Amino acid sequence: MTPRPGREVASHAVSVRRWSRTEAALVVVLLVLAALAWVLTSRLATADMRMGVLTGGPAMDDMAGAMRPWPGEAALFLGVWVVMMAAMMLPSVVPFSLGMRRLLRSRGLRGHGLFAGYFLVWAVAGIGAFAFVQGLEGAMTGPSTTAVRAGGVVLLVAGVYQLTPLKRVCLRHCRSPMALLLEHSETAMRGRFGVLRVGVSHGGYCLGCCWALMAVLLAAGMMNLVWMAVFAAVVALEKVTRHGELISRVVGGLLLATAIVLLAQPALLT
Repeated sequence: MTPRPGREVASHAVSVRRWSRTEAALVVVLLVLAALAWVLTSRLATADMRMGVLTGGPAMDDMAGAMRPWPGEAALFLGVWVVMMAAMMLPSVVPFSLGMRRLLRSRGLRGHGLFAGYFLVWAVAGIGAFAFVQGLEGAMTGPSTTAVRAGGVVLLVAGVYQLTPLKRVCLRHCRSPMALLLEHSETAMRGRFGVLRVGVSHGGYCLGCCWALMAVLLAAGMMNLVWMAVFAAVVALEKVTRHGELISRVVGGLLLATAIVLLAQPALLT
């Protein structure tokens, strides 16, 4: 009798005590890659990438913005964006990647497309992030209070999103690797493109969980390592701790409170 997908997936649940040497090596490789991505991020960051509308980014004039070779700037931004996402997100995808590797290995399949699909989603999101940053830079051409209010609006939108049902749904998917395996097991076992689709799906949930926090990071200074560490810690706490959903709501409340203060008193940051 053919085992049901749910039972087969459950038999490949990831337990730290039952990791094989290959799986332990995979964890080490992923964490080393994340560490290297942090180092590379610090090397690639330009001065203007370390500051944003909420952290005293330099004012720009219209002529300077018009003279910039935007295709080259967009390519640099997207490259740095993907490296930054690798630095921040790789550690949190370890449980899911291990579980999926076990499932695929049981069927004689490889899971290389998993990470390709995952980071494809974040690369596409980087196009929207670049347009968003360009909009923030436009706000920085005006009075400093205008830039602060633009940052306040970003905080307001992010704070509201943290409290929405959509955020909770995406977070619950990211917090439960076993549920993801149960949901995507049949798709993954359809071959290489099935694994790619699973990576895209998981990346989509992760994007839905984190996009608002990433928007705040862009407003604070995309390549500022301190802010990157703060938001990476928030993302990790939301995804892996028992009180992740509560933490998400608390962060949302703090963002809303800060937004209200900045919108009412923008001079605090000028």
